Amino acid sequence: MLGLMCAIPALGVFRLDLASASFVIFGHVVWWDNFLFLAGLALALLAAPLLTYVTVGSLWCGWACPQNLLTEWADALTFQWLGKRADVRVDGEGMVVAPHKNRLNNWFFLGFRLFALSLILGVTVFSLFYSPGEVWGFILGTHPRQANMAIMLAFTVLLVFIDIAVIRHFFCDYACFYRMGQRLFQTSDALHIVYEAPRASACTKCHYCSTVCPVHIQPNRIQPHDVCIDCGECVDACDRLQKKNGQSGLLTFSKSIPAAAASAQKPLFGSHLGLFRLGVAAVFVLGCGLMAWGIMTQKNIDDGKLQAEQDRMLRISHVCTPRCSALRAACGSANMAACYQAAGCTCQCSLDQDPTNELHDTWQQCVTLNAKHLHEWESRVSAAGRAP
Repeated sequence: MLGLMCAIPALGVFRLDLASASFVIFGHVVWWDNFLFLAGLALALLAAPLLTYVTVGSLWCGWACPQNLLTEWADALTFQWLGKRADVRVDGEGMVVAPHKNRLNNWFFLGFRLFALSLILGVTVFSLFYSPGEVWGFILGTHPRQANMAIMLAFTVLLVFIDIAVIRHFFCDYACFYRMGQRLFQTSDALHIVYEAPRASACTKCHYCSTVCPVHIQPNRIQPHDVCIDCGECVDACDRLQKKNGQSGLLTFSKSIPAAAASAQKPLFGSHLGLFRLGVAAVFVLGCGLMAWGIMTQKNIDDGKLQAEQDRMLRISHVCTPRCSALRAACGSANMAACYQAAGCTCQCSLDQDPTNELHDTWQQCVTLNAKHLHEWESRVSAAGRAP
């Protein structure tokens, strides 16, 4: 999953281009005003989680979710450097660190690895908004918006670092919209982990299943409202121990619940669950079809011309922004003259940098209009100064 996350922007599979207000999918530009594509995307994003809720349960959380992937990775690093029972989560039992591991160099190496991972993921997220050429230009220091991009990257890396360093599963429990929907639409007919209570006498009460559980629940007393992510770690642990006795484990994946629990819990959709699944699947297919239709009917745009136009605007901004920055800083209600001068400066600078542009007349009108406003403002200020 981490490789897939990094490959999506690197291979140009998907990119969100804020400068041109468009999606870039396999190099194909899809504008934000493409109603068919946006309608299909909305339907697909609405139906996809509903479909997983009532079929594979929280399998996405345990096997594919990037947040859980990073959390388990961060937990493994924490156990390696701070002890097997270390806990530094924001919702944990406090700062729990093995005494023989509580050394400065261990904290440094743990922090360094988490920061390195955050930097890689930050660049990955960063690449979802900028083309590969812009990213390389930023890395090499040749991009005109170097400062803006540096701030965005630093902010992204900081958020990722805080997330994997201390937040971890706290995000899943209290801030993940997918998880909230899972709890709302959970049904006993979806895939989940069950404990074979009739074989409870075979349980050695070793609690190995709860020890390996990444979300810290008791799999042998699992409840419908528990935050189980269907990762299967407890199933593997119990299987390994029971195999020594020539028996199968007491935990397993299932799409049904024991009769006692079933009598106490009504299915969310009753006898209509099959129809609900079919309807959601139809909505998902419809959404994918609308997205494909929207892409196929999208008006072709000369990508080279579009990129050249963006580069031209960036070049003008790179020259004109510092030239007029002092006037913009002085602009205010008490100094409207600076505001008119700043606006006129920007338009005049654009004219100087690209005099043959099709917006030449508009920029010239901007210069003339702001010069007029500046003259009127100075006349009013002068008249007010002469008044008794």
